[in-house]
Amino acid sequence: MRNSSLALVALLATATAAYSQSLVPDLNAAGTRGEMARAEKKKAEARFDAMDGNKDGKLSRDEVAGRSEYLASNFDKLDSNKDGVLSWEEFLGHTRWPK
Repeated sequence: MRNSSLALVALLATATAAYSQSLVPDLNAAGTRGEMARAEKKKAEARFDAMDGNKDGKLSRDEVAGRSEYLASNFDKLDSNKDGVLSWEEFLGHTRWPK
């Protein structure tokens, strides 16, 4: 019974990760889906660049303070490698859109 439960948890974790990655639009998709993905990436880049005051390619806690309540209040959770800054990937929450 315990092995079945562990297998189910592992399966659900894998499926959730795969599903969440499939929600991120592919930049190379054909048609409207690709156009929308590229437009969203462009908006995300503009937001990131506007907050990156020293233009070092990372967002510090001070840079997001007062500019994004979500990023400021979730900074520690989003900073997955705990280096004190948000990288482009940490800002996005995925790695499918290279900067």
